[in-house]
Amino acid sequence: MQQAPTPSPLDTNALGLQLFESSPDCLKLLSNEGHIVAMNRNGICAMEIDDFSRFAGVLWQTFWPQDSQAAVEAALAQARAGGTGQFKAYCPTAQGAPRWWEVMVTAVHDEGGRLRNLLAVSRDVTAAHEAGAERERLLREVQAANARLADVFNQTPAFMAVFNGPGHVIELTNARYQLLVGQRTVIGQPVRRALPEVEGQGFFELLDTVYRTGEPFTGTDMPVMLQRQPDAPLEQRFIDLVFTALRDADGAITGILVHGVDQTERKLAELGLYESRERFAKLVAQASTGVVEMDPQGRITLANQKYCDMLGYTEAELVGMNVAEVTAPGSLPETLAGLAGLADGGRGFVIDKYYLRKDGSLAPATSSVNALRSPCGDFLGLVAIVLDTADSRQAAEKLRASEERYRTLFESMDQGFAIIDMLFDAAGKPADYRFLEMNAMFEQHTGLVDATGKTARELVPDLDDFWFDTYGRVALSGEAVRFESGAPAMGRWFEVYATRIGGAGSHKVALLFSDITARKQVEDQLRRLAADLAEADRRKTEFLATLAHELRNPLAPIRSGLGVLRLSGDNPAALLKVREMMERQVGHMVHLIDDLLDVARISGGKLELKRERASLKAILASAVETSAPLIEAARHRLDLDLPAADFLVDADVTRIAQVVANLLNNAAKYTPAGGRIGLALRADAGMAVIAVTDTGVGIPADSLSSVFDMFKQVDRHMGRAQGGLGIGLSLVRRLVEMHGGTVVAASGGAGEGSRFEVRLPLAPDGGMAGAPGSAGSAGTFPGQGLRILVVDDNVDAALTLAMILEAIGHTTQVAHDGVAALDAATGFMPQVAFLDIGMPGLNGYETASAMRRMPGLERITLVALTGWGTESDRLRSSDAGFDHHLTKPAQLAAVQDLLAGLA
Repeated sequence: MQQAPTPSPLDTNALGLQLFESSPDCLKLLSNEGHIVAMNRNGICAMEIDDFSRFAGVLWQTFWPQDSQAAVEAALAQARAGGTGQFKAYCPTAQGAPRWWEVMVTAVHDEGGRLRNLLAVSRDVTAAHEAGAERERLLREVQAANARLADVFNQTPAFMAVFNGPGHVIELTNARYQLLVGQRTVIGQPVRRALPEVEGQGFFELLDTVYRTGEPFTGTDMPVMLQRQPDAPLEQRFIDLVFTALRDADGAITGILVHGVDQTERKLAELGLYESRERFAKLVAQASTGVVEMDPQGRITLANQKYCDMLGYTEAELVGMNVAEVTAPGSLPETLAGLAGLADGGRGFVIDKYYLRKDGSLAPATSSVNALRSPCGDFLGLVAIVLDTADSRQAAEKLRASEERYRTLFESMDQGFAIIDMLFDAAGKPADYRFLEMNAMFEQHTGLVDATGKTARELVPDLDDFWFDTYGRVALSGEAVRFESGAPAMGRWFEVYATRIGGAGSHKVALLFSDITARKQVEDQLRRLAADLAEADRRKTEFLATLAHELRNPLAPIRSGLGVLRLSGDNPAALLKVREMMERQVGHMVHLIDDLLDVARISGGKLELKRERASLKAILASAVETSAPLIEAARHRLDLDLPAADFLVDADVTRIAQVVANLLNNAAKYTPAGGRIGLALRADAGMAVIAVTDTGVGIPADSLSSVFDMFKQVDRHMGRAQGGLGIGLSLVRRLVEMHGGTVVAASGGAGEGSRFEVRLPLAPDGGMAGAPGSAGSAGTFPGQGLRILVVDDNVDAALTLAMILEAIGHTTQVAHDGVAALDAATGFMPQVAFLDIGMPGLNGYETASAMRRMPGLERITLVALTGWGTESDRLRSSDAGFDHHLTKPAQLAAVQDLLAGLA
């Protein structure tokens, strides 16, 4: 009988090593004391470690920030004790990249069960941590928005409620709604259960209709019976009401928003006024004058005793008779015409007429006839007040009509109106005034409530004397005035017409006025806007003129250099001088354009900082190197005051060097030849302080506050050593602020020099400074040249680039539009193509896409060569299939480096 072969023994060491290296997490084998013994490949990659030997034997705790080391120590101690130590903490990579880790530490025992090593497993949870932080931020924003909405909901002067679902469950109410329903507990209840007394009044049916159809409902002066107190009788309220459907994100109706205004007080006032008028009519019927009431057909329904006495009838005899039967024939046509006019909606009238007495005699009288109408305006009949003295009756009617017209005008005008009584002191000086009467618009225009009977000083204690003096002069002189004036104590502006009421000796003044505060504010705002626009236009004009000047400055020597080239022939010395001059002037133009692009990127929020831990002294050295030619050309002395210790900052090295170089260039420009410029560095309260001083022309005090504004330059009479667009200091401030710092300028005035101080946050203690990188230059292209297609609709630009490429050993062909480029590529089969983007016909993007699809050119290297250099432009060229993106004018070194990388 054969036996199965015995399996080979398992190599646990090999298996353990394989598991250690294949883990996707960062695994570290530690000594019992916590020193790093080994780290897997994924861990070295995750921690961005270039050379692990630098970290072997290092105490693991030192990797972690100070505030995390207690958690690290606790986890190690727990693992040594036989447990599993766990924690979550922040720890940057060796290159300074921020990372969050979930860490588990366990013990590794030998075959005898003794503690041999510690194993730390770190998992990168940065994305989850940041997502959680973002969720918390969004939650806080939503909570803040909900709080604002709740404030608006609760503070609105209208009653509001939210009903949920087809059962109209009351989900939310404000204080006004609670006041309307008597402060009862309604939240969470269907409205039919919460307000049972409303059943049968039609409101629940309206809610059902709105929920079913989604169409809003609006009602005004709607009566509703509510039980506003427990066990109390129903109370009638009048409300303006709106039901609006609420929808979810899919458009489905989920509830109803109820809002409106309780108009009960206004409605009751209207009804009270109507009842008052009816009572007044009845009182008149009891007066000593004759009063007769008729139905719409003119039949007498009521006559007072005086009227009966005038005509010689009893009331029983008169009731049922038509008014035509008691009217003399000569007065009948006019009487009937007046009654018909009232029936057709006409106004009341007064008529001198003759009545026909029972005995056949005529009774002269003056009758005042008016229509009786319902609150809705329906014609109910007539009432006539009859006087046996025509003259007195006519006078009374005229007075009544005059008063009615006055009251109608008084209450219907949009302007505020008031009658005041001026109060004078013992010396006859205006001291105050009392409000006697005002219209409904008075409160809206003044903000004063319940002013009737009160004095101005009671209502507005700090009201200035102008108002008392002005109205006092009107009361004493009788001369009307019209004026506009502000009342600071009331926070308003008024347009006023004031005139005296009554003759000499009257102290009453009528005021017709309007609140013109909003108009005055608009006028002030328009004046400020006009001034701002004028200033902006002035700066724009000055900037354009300066830009033209600054561009002409380098163009002039370039044009002259071209003339020298034509005249000098092959003179090497002349060619060298002209080339050096042209390179300087082109560099100057590129610097101007780069500054403009930087300002545009910052203003558009498209400039991204490339932060790294860097030496501030190295940055200052780079800036000094950049500015040295300008400083040396003006024979300035540069004094450096740098500490022995270096300072580290987390910053974009290029941008901070640009900031300091701009300040040094500014000092060189505005300092007369042979001056002194200082550059100092120190630390202050966690900030690095960089100071640039000069002995130049200084800055006037009135210019210090605006020296960092866009296109702002010190006045021209102070001179400009080498010009500028007025954007350098603005760029300095914006770049410094993007780094979380500040910059300030100081000067003793004209001729006293200036001092610019930049403050930047120092890197946190304990951070590791990355070793400064060295950018190697690709140099000239080695080896065999490439076939390069140059495509640009600018003929000179294309030919110039082709000449440069041929000069460094490449074979070129030139095309000036997209179609010609595709034709040339068919036969030339280029390895590299430089494509301009903005070309007629096919643009650069379309040409690149078409070229990618051509047989044999699938692996061609495409380089976008354009004047557009923002991050979005680079992304668009990458999406279109370009491998590289160069901004015009491309530097020769950049072109050489790019081509060398393709070798």
